[in-house]
Amino acid sequence: MPERFDHVAIIGTGLMGGSLALALKEHPAVGTVSVYDISPETRRRAADLEIAAEVADSGADAVRGADLVFLATPISRIAEALGEIGGALSEGTVVSDLASAKREVVALFEERLPEGVHYVGGHPMTGSEQSGVSFARADLFRDRYYILTPTPSTDAEAYRRLHALLTEMGARVISMDPETHDRTVAVVSHVPHLLSLLLMENASRQRETMRNVFTVAAGGFRDMTRIAASNPDIWLDICLANRGPIIEGLLDYGVSITELVGLLEDGDTARLRMMFERAREARVELAGKPGVDLAVLFEVFMPVPDEPGVISRITTEVGALGINIEDIAIEHPMEGETGIMTLTILGEENAQVAAGRLQSLGYQVGVRGI
Repeated sequence: MPERFDHVAIIGTGLMGGSLALALKEHPAVGTVSVYDISPETRRRAADLEIAAEVADSGADAVRGADLVFLATPISRIAEALGEIGGALSEGTVVSDLASAKREVVALFEERLPEGVHYVGGHPMTGSEQSGVSFARADLFRDRYYILTPTPSTDAEAYRRLHALLTEMGARVISMDPETHDRTVAVVSHVPHLLSLLLMENASRQRETMRNVFTVAAGGFRDMTRIAASNPDIWLDICLANRGPIIEGLLDYGVSITELVGLLEDGDTARLRMMFERAREARVELAGKPGVDLAVLFEVFMPVPDEPGVISRITTEVGALGINIEDIAIEHPMEGETGIMTLTILGEENAQVAAGRLQSLGYQVGVRGI
């Protein structure tokens, strides 16, 4: 039987909170969904979009009678939000959050929540460079990793119920302790975001002497800097909340950059090639499945127009053949032009079958081994 929650409340109705509301609104085992946001404009927009059954006028009104509460506010507003809703929480209510840094946040929840209210920390590994409830969508969490961060004081039944609900919602739920979580996401999310920021900052400065630097920026640069367009306020919160692991990660990159500069200065072809090969193999493993021989992975690539629905059409056609796509990459085009879409597929025969189908639809398709 699906895990039942009669009343779910969500505090904070941006992209993440709004998407969670839409996902839970569709869930057959969830009764009423209530939301609240500190911004009157956001509340009006949430009501217009009908993301929940109720858009409350206060945080306390939203959570009153709820058996599950999510805080989807910026990290810097969690303490204030807890103060607003604490007195309205019922005994036995399960409370979670969506914060991207956990150690300090988990400690804050465990300190501030009333006795008898059960906290389970959470962090969905999904999002967008876009922000705001207008961009919310119900499938944002589907097939995405959702990290829960229990501690020795976490109530086992509350954890089980939340884990079950999120799994039924389509998320891939895994568990980490808060410290491991913060070190891990610093490596794969927070530090890369700051490196993207630095790439964009550096290119912007270079425009003073290289006026065409943005004009000639191709797919690789655009892919690497896409996340630099994310909401600055959200990322400022994240960086300050997880500053320790982020600083460690940046210092590690500093050492690696110094080493790379030395190899280039020395013209050390052998060690440079080794670095390229290690990175290539790791990236292919990330794109595919651990343990899969690189020789059996093939790329199906084709020019695609920059228009809505093209990715869905292509992936649907390949999926209808019973062929699994291990990874998708888009070399983003200049505005209004054509980009290159690459599908990573296991097995040359599957790749050729997929290519044949797409060619029959008019696409100019190529196949190559990785």
